[in-house]
Amino acid sequence: MITKQQLTAELDKFLEEKPKTWRKGQAIFNYVDMKYNVAREAQFRYGIDCFYNDEKIDAFIDKCVELINQQN
Repeated sequence: MITKQQLTAELDKFLEEKPKTWRKGQAIFNYVDMKYNVAREAQFRYGIDCFYNDEKIDAFIDKCVELINQQN
């Protein structure tokens, strides 16, 4: 099980090192996609797209935590 706080801590650490050309939402999407393989499901199946819309980051993280925990 992963909590939102745990995932957010991972993401905060990654955001410190992200490529400067990436927006915050883009970096979060790419990290979650690379490590947990649930980003595209959140984006396409549930319509929560933080890759292009940073305003959806919080909802994206919530859905990804749910999807990650369903895998385990």
